[in-house]
Amino acid sequence: MFSREVNKYTPQGRVLIHKNLSTGRYLVEYLLEMKEYDKSVEYNDNRISLMAGQNGKCAVTGEALNIFNMECHHKKPKHLGGTDEYKNLVWLRTEVHKLIHATDKDTIEKYLSILKLDEKALKKVNSLRLLAENLEIVVSKN
Repeated sequence: MFSREVNKYTPQGRVLIHKNLSTGRYLVEYLLEMKEYDKSVEYNDNRISLMAGQNGKCAVTGEALNIFNMECHHKKPKHLGGTDEYKNLVWLRTEVHKLIHATDKDTIEKYLSILKLDEKALKKVNSLRLLAENLEIVVSKN
């Protein structure tokens, strides 16, 4: 909805404009400069579009990503026939990505402890684990 307060003509209005900018904007700009030259053009284009589409947030936790804690994950891994298509990619926190691929019990417990995922987030992790042909994580409720 339009607001008179948000405008480029007053200091307060400019502050509101910058506040309302997507948290992912600086990440998109970063990705535009930091191409992965060993990956396909399709992958590089889609990871940028996806970052904008996810508003710079982790698809599992909803937390804001930053350049030191973000990884673009293939839902269906390339070695299992996955592609670089937009629909096969998702941006995740690094720890979430490690949890999706973890098979060692201690590693899984380590990342569960770090992330403290709620039921909804764990369900998302498990759906991504299944696509990667890993077992679901079952958390016992005490």
